[in-house]
Amino acid sequence: MPSINMIAPRRAEKRKLERDMRRLVAVILVELVCAIALGGWLTARLVATRGRIADLDVQLARLRPTVKQIEDYESATRKIKPKLDLLNEARERTLRWHRILDALTSSLPKPSYLTRLTTNQSTGRGESSPTVALTGITVSQAIIGEAMLRLSSVPDLVQVDLNYSQPTSVNGAPAIEFELGAKMKGEKDRKGAQTNGRVQS
Repeated sequence: MPSINMIAPRRAEKRKLERDMRRLVAVILVELVCAIALGGWLTARLVATRGRIADLDVQLARLRPTVKQIEDYESATRKIKPKLDLLNEARERTLRWHRILDALTSSLPKPSYLTRLTTNQSTGRGESSPTVALTGITVSQAIIGEAMLRLSSVPDLVQVDLNYSQPTSVNGAPAIEFELGAKMKGEKDRKGAQTNGRVQS
């Protein structure tokens, strides 16, 4: 019988299997190293994130009293806001009358004197139109015209009109009695306010 030598092919096959095994082990080792590296990176990120969360919790606990105090201040501010609004509105109205009376004082040329100042608040369709009536005495029509021109330049007044002027006498001296009327700017009616008020001094 002829003898066939199978040792060489078996050795070659064995070497090939060993090579394949080494490659497989190398691939497995590389994947294992990559998995360990990825796990280490994720663990480090997780630890860092937990540390950051712990720091933020500490800061939050430290800031809680301040936040509570701010909330208390905001609540107190909301409670007193209507009073502040009313106070600011009253202050603005008071200053407005101060400005108007100061302008009236400087708008009347000498010699002229006010004998009466009247305000009247008439309303129409939700808007108020306060008017001011000035009654006084002077010596000439030219002074009345000059007073009207000066009053027209007052920012709080519009539509300055001469209601009337008539001759009169003061202690036997000739004089002219006059009344000027003007509307006041930008005042809104309040709900429930009196629709017609009259103040006289």
